[in-house]
Amino acid sequence: MKKTEIKRQLVIEKIADHLLANGMKEASLRRLAAAAGMSDRMLLHYFVNKDELLTAALILITERLIVMLEGARLEQLPYPILLPHLAGMMKNPQIRPFLRLWLELVSLSSGAEAACHAAAQQIRDIFFDWMTAVLKVEREEERKPLAALAFATIEGLVLLDALDSGSLIESALEGVKMQNR
Repeated sequence: MKKTEIKRQLVIEKIADHLLANGMKEASLRRLAAAAGMSDRMLLHYFVNKDELLTAALILITERLIVMLEGARLEQLPYPILLPHLAGMMKNPQIRPFLRLWLELVSLSSGAEAACHAAAQQIRDIFFDWMTAVLKVEREEERKPLAALAFATIEGLVLLDALDSGSLIESALEGVKMQNR
């Protein structure tokens, strides 16, 4: 790996740490440059623009979350077991910053932030692919529809969690159990 590529990767890691700690509201070019320990001009030496830098950092953040999720599971899980497993992980203090940042990114992407929208779509695809891979199904044709349902349900649970709606989350998880009796 070239020296420039190594430095670029270090910058991405520092920016990812900054975004997890501070969120997107602290993502001005000057603040990102300060987090990387360089000037904003030097930061743009490594990246075409701020959008490219944010996308790279957000994808790294997603990859970190996937590594954490992978470390917490031993095998593929069926939908009624996977869902409560992931819901339980939402309470993990190490995972909460990822969820907070995800909600902020989705909110920004629904507005006029085209770069946030593109990054959110990439992150959605990465997470959906992971969800598809970890889902245990009886018939292969069930995989994508059940993965989409699990993904949508988890997204809803993340939103409810952000609104301190623990009782609704518990009711939803009980509903999953009832469906599979």
